[in-house]
Amino acid sequence: MVGVTSSLSQKMMGGFLPPVQEAAPTTSQNRLVVSESSMSMVVANVREIGDKVVEHAKTSGGYMVSTSFSNPEEAPFASIIVRLPSDKLKSSLDYFRTLGIRVTSENILGTDVTDQYVDLQARLETLNKTKVKFEEIMTKATMVADILTVQQQLINIQDQIDSLKGQQLYLEQTAKLAKMTVYLSTDEFALPYAPTNR
Repeated sequence: MVGVTSSLSQKMMGGFLPPVQEAAPTTSQNRLVVSESSMSMVVANVREIGDKVVEHAKTSGGYMVSTSFSNPEEAPFASIIVRLPSDKLKSSLDYFRTLGIRVTSENILGTDVTDQYVDLQARLETLNKTKVKFEEIMTKATMVADILTVQQQLINIQDQIDSLKGQQLYLEQTAKLAKMTVYLSTDEFALPYAPTNR
């Protein structure tokens, strides 16, 4: 028993956990893509169209993230950020276009996070295996100092596992709900410009 735990502290303090390696790009057909879009539109009534954008997001299964309305003398302006189900992004864009007098710019960006997700999964598997090894060591440890050291390592590993699971959940949720920013104004020159990417 003593032999098992005599150099335990040194091993753990010196970095017992294996180094993390980046996962190779995957060719999986089920890609995880985070979509983000922005649209600038000239409209007749900023408040009315802004409310319609928010209402559409809610009825589509999404939600409003933030809204900002201003009404300077020159021209009313609004910036609206909503989350929409990714599979309804295209139809939502089509609908929003019908609300305006003219779309001055539109941008759609898709970020593939599949490899990042797979890498997180690989790291989780490694941590879970390491956790099991420490749990086995715990059953054999007899010295109080070693037991306390192993317990601390188990806590640290569990914290890392929880963090990685949180990152995975975040990627899953952001891939399901596309982020869309809509800029509205009665004056084209008050709108931000982004090159059209369609």
